[in-house]
Amino acid sequence: MAELPARFGGADWLDLGPDEEVLWAGHPSVVPYLGGFALGAVLIVAGVAGAILLGEFALVGVLGIAAGLAVAGWTYYRRISTGYVITTAEVYHKEGLIARDVTQIRYERVQNTSFSQTVLERTLSYGDVIITSAGTGEVEITLHNVPNPERLKRLLSEQLDDVYASSGAAGPARSEL
Repeated sequence: MAELPARFGGADWLDLGPDEEVLWAGHPSVVPYLGGFALGAVLIVAGVAGAILLGEFALVGVLGIAAGLAVAGWTYYRRISTGYVITTAEVYHKEGLIARDVTQIRYERVQNTSFSQTVLERTLSYGDVIITSAGTGEVEITLHNVPNPERLKRLLSEQLDDVYASSGAAGPARSEL
């Protein structure tokens, strides 16, 4: 079974049942955020160069460094403040570090799972996993930009099969998963 990554902290937002185990935990793939990190790095390098070369106008360079750090920091925050956990009983989606929005859905309520990737996302091995609930047909949770979405969707399908097999319920048809 998977352990929660250290960057999840105490994960007080995670409400695990007594026999519930973590199967997978992670954040969105770093790939979609590389542009923000690159922009931050360029601003920092330009700021350092400006601080050195501009003499009496070195403050402009310092502002460039500050802007680069802010862009890189905001990009990091946006990625790390989103967390996903797949357990033996539920799927959790968390947004935010201080103020938080946590959505969880039990497998008994899941009607359908799917994944979506553009050509670029498939090439770079990330995409979205979509989970809809029974009765509403509405998307309950979307795991955005997760690494290897096909593997996560397969993991969810296996868990759904286990839940429906142990409960004796028919469950959704395999083609719907």
